Amino acid sequence: MSIAITNIREASSDEWDTIWRACEYATYFHSREWAEIWNVYSDRKIQPHPLLITFSDSKSALLPLTKQNRLKGLISVYLSSSAGTFGGWISQDRIGLSHAELLGDYLTGKLGNLIWRINPYDKSATCLLKKGLKIDCFDETQMLFLNKGFEETCKQWTKEQTSLIRAVRKAQKEGVTVKLADTRSDWQTYYRIYEDSLRRWGKRLDEGYDLRLFETLFTRRSPYIKLWLAMNNGVTLAGALCFYANRHAVYWHGAALEKYLNLRPVNLLMFEIIKDACDNRYSWFDFNPSGGYKGVVAFKNSFGPALLPCPVIERSTALYKIVKMAGRLFK
Repeated sequence: MSIAITNIREASSDEWDTIWRACEYATYFHSREWAEIWNVYSDRKIQPHPLLITFSDSKSALLPLTKQNRLKGLISVYLSSSAGTFGGWISQDRIGLSHAELLGDYLTGKLGNLIWRINPYDKSATCLLKKGLKIDCFDETQMLFLNKGFEETCKQWTKEQTSLIRAVRKAQKEGVTVKLADTRSDWQTYYRIYEDSLRRWGKRLDEGYDLRLFETLFTRRSPYIKLWLAMNNGVTLAGALCFYANRHAVYWHGAALEKYLNLRPVNLLMFEIIKDACDNRYSWFDFNPSGGYKGVVAFKNSFGPALLPCPVIERSTALYKIVKMAGRLFK
């Protein structure tokens, strides 16, 4: 029996939350909370635009889109998830290849301007890649399967990642400890560490996120957001910002003071974060794509991760292509 889309409408907040919590392959980036954070941070320039799609077999899927208006609303760009993170659909139903093909056709053919990073944990979406879905930028994420628990993961590190174990032990010997950020001051301190990291990476401050993003994250007081900090003698040395969903834990942002890198605070941070993810029965720990930074990739590789493809798909109208080209010409 052939399947067709029978209805498309805007989803309510309750529908979005319910489907996100129930979907086993949803990431934090599919949540309403993530969309609202970028709505606030962008001064309402990025608007949540969730769509509920119903099929002829009574199954349904939610597209957690956001919409960004440019040129005073003349051009709209749909983001399958804000900030270039994993997008695509989420559902309480078992979505098969036929459903995925219809959803993929809608995303790439009906919306106009679109940026969509494939969710590597959604089997129906990865099947589309095997069927020849046209991609614009190949990328992959490094991740750990956590189903065997932390003890088995540690055994693997002991055998193959001896440099990682040595770094963790050095940090512990130097008295480095790990805690969760709790106060606004903790988050502000982390931002100052991030500024130091931007300097070390050779970037201007205006090339990174500003303090307002971290203030927005802090004020949510969300159980799905954790800022982990490495401490030594009352000094914050490094931090790692992680997000959590049903089965998925992801390391999204990190920074460390150059002065204290020799104490290996980041290695200990990741060690404790992964242990916590195992203890709380997450299935996957995701290091996130690394933006092509070889040093970052090498650091993540020290944990022995698997690689999952998460390519980016972009669709642009003729008008949008002209505007983008004009922008490049007049820079």
